[in-house]
Amino acid sequence: MRTRSKVAKTLVCYALGYAPPASFTKTQPRLRHPNLDVYVQESSNLQVWNQEVDAARRYVIIILRRGLVADVRVIAGADLAQYDTTGTLTRKYQASRIVDSDGAVLVSERDTDGLIAAYDPGPWVPLATSPVELPDRGRVLEIAGVFAFLAPMVGQIYDDPGVTQERNRGSVVHREACERLGLSHFADHGQFPDVLSQLVEVKLQLARTIDLGLELPNSDAPLASVNGTVAVSDCRYAIFYGDREGSTFTITALVVVTGEDFFTEFRQFGGRVSNSKLQLRLPSAWFS
Repeated sequence: MRTRSKVAKTLVCYALGYAPPASFTKTQPRLRHPNLDVYVQESSNLQVWNQEVDAARRYVIIILRRGLVADVRVIAGADLAQYDTTGTLTRKYQASRIVDSDGAVLVSERDTDGLIAAYDPGPWVPLATSPVELPDRGRVLEIAGVFAFLAPMVGQIYDDPGVTQERNRGSVVHREACERLGLSHFADHGQFPDVLSQLVEVKLQLARTIDLGLELPNSDAPLASVNGTVAVSDCRYAIFYGDREGSTFTITALVVVTGEDFFTEFRQFGGRVSNSKLQLRLPSAWFS
């Protein structure tokens, strides 16, 4: 996605008669002289990061369809602002791994005291559970078991749904994880954690930056999806790393860690403590 964005801004520079730089510095707007920001969209959900829509700025929306530029829209910020129906910036924390390495690593040898007290995790799950049902005491797999079942995925090769299909690519790994954990089926309700019945958040990374969502992993805040039975820090993270080549991607590494121990293996991004995004819904007619 980052490469595609750079290509798009380079094309805009050429079209307007500018010599494109070797890299585009993170200024606001990104193209300062023509007062332009450039976005590439395959869907109507436009995300503006770490800023509100600037009424005086011009926005170039490059619309892709099946990998080709299907349309280009140029709109003033004052007009683009009408598609912001919430005015709310959604905050997201980010982190990266301290030391990159291949293979499977179990960072936390045991679950947190909070999770043990609430659910008494064991070495196996006696009955298949749905990934989206609430966890039940005695039916939660201990973290060492989570690691043992998921570690064989390292080295596996999967069909890639497309270069810009991060969500669908992640679903491939999420589905496989559900199967290997012995769950009854695959389901994704878009809640945290992904595998609610086992309190496991599954992530696939092709890049170093990890989006952590609205809460830091080591937060003591009550976990809303289980009605505060445990804290966010009691959840387990299964973070897969992969390399994409051609029409496939390969799992190269796995890190399994509790939220409580998360920042022994990863570092939180400094500077801007969290990133935020403004989500706008563009007219569907632009994409028909």
